[in-house]
Amino acid sequence: MDALRRSGLLDTPPDAAFDRLVRLVCCLLRVPVALVSLVDADRQFLKATVGLPEPWASRREMPLTHSFCQHVVVSGARFVVEDARVHPVVRDNRAVAELG
Repeated sequence: MDALRRSGLLDTPPDAAFDRLVRLVCCLLRVPVALVSLVDADRQFLKATVGLPEPWASRREMPLTHSFCQHVVVSGARFVVEDARVHPVVRDNRAVAELG
């Protein structure tokens, strides 16, 4: 968390480089949504997004109840979810129902 705070990226405005990165991810992986998210103790700050519905795209943050990234933070390991609707760890996550 200290490194995240020292990065100075939390609560910063959109950045063209990060925006290009998420567009590239969508293109290369052929996915409708890509995010650069930073997870602190209370929330997930969205530094860049593509394909995220409103109001989340404009808010640029989500509560941890909507975060899949929290599982990576806790475990320190890669976390692959092919279909969130059926994945046992995240299928009940509020983002699945609210964001589709």
